Amino acid sequence: MKKRTGCISIVVLLCMLALPVSGSLTDQENGGKLYFSCESDDNCQLTPVPIGEEIISGSVQANPLMTESVAIEFDMVPAQTELAVLPETLDELFIDLRVQGDAVGVYTPEMDVKLIIGSSVTDLESEDSALPSTGGGTGHRWEDTSLNLDKGRLLWPGDAVRARIVFTVDRPSTWELHLRGASFLKLDIAWSENVGAKDVDEPTSALQPKSTSLEDVHYGALVGDDSDCWSFSVESNEIMRILIQWEDVPLELQQSNGIHRLRTSGGLQVAAPEVITKAEGDEILTNYRWRALEPGDYVFCLNGQIDRFQPYIWSGVYAVESSGPTDASEFEGKVSYEAQFFDFSTGETEDLTQQNGVMLFPVIGFLIFFVAQFYRSTTSTRLRSFVFVPAIVLLFLSGIVSPLWTMADESQSESEWSLEQLLDERVKQLWDVSSPATPEATMIEHVGATFGIRNGEDLRLWLNIESAYEREDGRWQLIVKGLDNVRIDQLVFNQISESRSGRITDGLDEQIVTFSIIATRALLLDLMMLEALLVVDEQPSNSIHHIDTAMISTSSFGSLSSPTWATRPAGIDDASWKRLQTSLYPERITVTLCDCELDLLDLQVEYSNQFGAEDTPPFNALRTTSGIIPYTGVVAIVSILVCLAIVVNEEQRRRKAKQLAEAYASTSTIWTSLF
Repeated sequence: MKKRTGCISIVVLLCMLALPVSGSLTDQENGGKLYFSCESDDNCQLTPVPIGEEIISGSVQANPLMTESVAIEFDMVPAQTELAVLPETLDELFIDLRVQGDAVGVYTPEMDVKLIIGSSVTDLESEDSALPSTGGGTGHRWEDTSLNLDKGRLLWPGDAVRARIVFTVDRPSTWELHLRGASFLKLDIAWSENVGAKDVDEPTSALQPKSTSLEDVHYGALVGDDSDCWSFSVESNEIMRILIQWEDVPLELQQSNGIHRLRTSGGLQVAAPEVITKAEGDEILTNYRWRALEPGDYVFCLNGQIDRFQPYIWSGVYAVESSGPTDASEFEGKVSYEAQFFDFSTGETEDLTQQNGVMLFPVIGFLIFFVAQFYRSTTSTRLRSFVFVPAIVLLFLSGIVSPLWTMADESQSESEWSLEQLLDERVKQLWDVSSPATPEATMIEHVGATFGIRNGEDLRLWLNIESAYEREDGRWQLIVKGLDNVRIDQLVFNQISESRSGRITDGLDEQIVTFSIIATRALLLDLMMLEALLVVDEQPSNSIHHIDTAMISTSSFGSLSSPTWATRPAGIDDASWKRLQTSLYPERITVTLCDCELDLLDLQVEYSNQFGAEDTPPFNALRTTSGIIPYTGVVAIVSILVCLAIVVNEEQRRRKAKQLAEAYASTSTIWTSLF
């Protein structure tokens, strides 16, 4: 192989070796960009700054019958030192490879790239384009390409970051790989953390707790299944509290926010405390409270789980009995969804009911009457054939067939869910994925999915609309019947009770706490999104509506610790969906769970003031029930009036004919022969 070296390369390389440059993929500016670099032909690396050779090259004697492959492997140097969360897509990968054929000029051969980033292994292939090019250079570029995150999206310190490129040549050629900034990969790392910098003030083990004072402020981090333990003395007290503030980390990294045990110095466990867990924004605050704890020496341990990481701050405090912010009396004990949070009530209000069967029986009566009239003799065959018969047929279609069609469409099909069924299925889904045994990628996928409907699945809803409000833009906001009676707390606690066979053992364990927080948030946000989508252009005339749409993946909203709305209806474009996400997401959501004498759940929402009528995109998957004829009521009434007019006209003409006949002959003679 041929190399090009220079003084600048040597200087940069020496600087790299001398300075503490980090090669870690991080969320800092340019922290997700790595350059393909080679210090020599057989020593290539991924580096945070361009170094080494400017070009490496070689010659290949190949032909279509005996192709040759060239493989080059790049390892990240320095190694990964931070814990990072990988994005769903690779922003950009460009490999500046130029191949000069003996006869065809510069061309682009096929190339395969294997990206190994922690447990993520992604195979990329170039487009099948090996045509000659008259340009001065060619290359391979991938943009916004999905990464394979089936085994998780976490990159731990020390994990491998490697790129292996293989290109195949089928003719005698000379290839050049341009480096020193020409070839690079770019990832948008959303979150990273220096684990070692956070893991401070850590005791040695559970058997050797670190001596401290209860009221000191303690900083640390639970890394994996570590146990951080402290020993301290407890004075005489009415109430002793331990408050733990957990730092915001991605959902799959969160440690247990359930009960971390307190025991005596002799090893006896203390009775379970009252626990209040508060999730405000992206922070979680856990408050343990013991009443009249016996004075003495105690050991408090925070117990971690494998493959989890979460920094914390904790401190203890003595208190007296009072009704303060940690008292259960602050909770109302009822968490209901507040429908109609959109301020469109200044417009016209329309109450909706099912009315398709109201005119069915009167229409049947009219139809029987008109059919009987049809069999009577007529004074005008043309009027009967071209007006009366079509009017009867139209009455039959608009007054009977179309309402029956609509009534059939109003019924809920087996493939549809009602609002109640959707919410029940959602809480069951969230309970299953909140288990500590659930893989990280699976948990993120289900929690973030809108209504729990993942990419490629269909959303089919049967909705009974109670009323509609005319909005400022002239469109109509639909309100689902019973939406303002949805009890989020009952859905959450009923699911916990059913899953635990009516028993909650060991207080608020990890799954109960995680499920209660994510389920309350998810149900709130799902109901908000549903209400935002229930908008139609015209004033609805029927109460039953259907939603039938495929859901496709999109970028989630919220934070890494609380992703949401990661799937969207296929009929809504990505830009409109992102606009709706941004304007609709609340300023703050506070979920508080109390393991008191009665399990209580509290939800406080500060809604966004950015949402406007123009932020609601057209949603064609929402449709009302309809018959085979539009405006069936009007058509049926017109048909009845036409038929009645013809019947009256026939009666008048018969009367005139009878009077005329009586003027020329006796009544008995004429009418005996005619009738």
